[in-house]
Amino acid sequence: MNELQKISICDGINLYYIQDDKYKTVSVSMCLHRPVSRGEVTKNSLLAGVLKAGTGKYPAMKDINRHLEKLYGTAYDITVSRKGGTQTLTATFSVIDEKVAGENVLPDVFDMMFEFMFNPATENGGFVKKIVQTEKKNLKESIEGIINDKRAYASIRCLEEMCKDESAGISEYGYVEDLEQIDEKNLYEHYSSIITESPIDIFVVGMCDIDSVAKNLTEGFSKIQFNIASANFDIVKADSAGNNNVEEKFDVVQGKLVMGLRTFTDFKDDLYYPLLVGNSIFGAGSHSKLFNNVREKSSLAYYVSSKLDKYSEIMLISSGIEFANFERAKTEILNELDKVVAGDFTAEEEEKGKRFLISQFRSYYDNPYAMKDFYLGQMLYGEICTVEEVVDKINKVTKEQITEAFSKIVLDTVYFLKGRE
Repeated sequence: MNELQKISICDGINLYYIQDDKYKTVSVSMCLHRPVSRGEVTKNSLLAGVLKAGTGKYPAMKDINRHLEKLYGTAYDITVSRKGGTQTLTATFSVIDEKVAGENVLPDVFDMMFEFMFNPATENGGFVKKIVQTEKKNLKESIEGIINDKRAYASIRCLEEMCKDESAGISEYGYVEDLEQIDEKNLYEHYSSIITESPIDIFVVGMCDIDSVAKNLTEGFSKIQFNIASANFDIVKADSAGNNNVEEKFDVVQGKLVMGLRTFTDFKDDLYYPLLVGNSIFGAGSHSKLFNNVREKSSLAYYVSSKLDKYSEIMLISSGIEFANFERAKTEILNELDKVVAGDFTAEEEEKGKRFLISQFRSYYDNPYAMKDFYLGQMLYGEICTVEEVVDKINKVTKEQITEAFSKIVLDTVYFLKGRE
């Protein structure tokens, strides 16, 4: 249960099956992978909305919804995400289990999946102009709306300043200025160039006849002429830390202090799990040093936490503070970091840190999408462990390994969003 079974469909296209009988649905995802590129992230983000809005056979949302209702209310979505040097366009379908429905509708769901991804609604040699215009407006509003969430905005700005020539510095959702140059014709040209040249992975989570699914997919993909090219999905990242201090002013009443640090430890490194446990002790929850000492005891932050980007070797420390507490908060946060480096944490703190992580990983069992994402994140870069194997690695972490991992961490960028004077 929950182990990953891999079936090769053809060159560059693989099927992954995660068998689990606890769900009443079967989750199916088709993931198309692109190297992260400043020049195409906006087009790929826009594609998600355009492909979702209509197909050749079902050109309008009313047609799509009518057909999905016949498939016992199958739900679907098309999204874009980024992991390291890979941007992934994903079509996801959630279909009722055969035992509950009394019939197998998976073949029809796969037909819909192919329809969305390989037979989009078109006109005059391009996408439907009205759909593209609508989705451009939606994406523009979504990107511009990020600034309204100052907590998220501050983290994005810190990464932009810290990682100007790196994968992590490229927006996951795209750029408003790039949208102006995109129309229904050049977007369709981009789609046509990537749809048959990009690696594809299909994930199925739940209970099904996987051999029948593999046969169904093989037949479907055999009707399409693929020329999947070898692409560079390497993660562009710095090999040394910078020394950046950035300040921006807005009409806000609460300051946002974000610190970007280089861990120099990625998820394939022997010290990755010690780094993960150390981060849990340091700032990953209400049990952490940052929460209890900086927020609770010192009252220097409204919120404060740290998180890791396991692909880009980055730690982000995010906090909301009074403007006048900038120096004190920064100093105290770094003092707590130094404590972990020095091994100044108890066995109880270490145990709480491990329990927090184990609970987090085991929660994936309850969510088929989280389980798919867990395996996808590993599979992209050739490192596959089950949840229980990860739990075992966490339990084996020692205090000495934690201090060794944290001794490699270096502060790179300090970003402060403050009020106007």
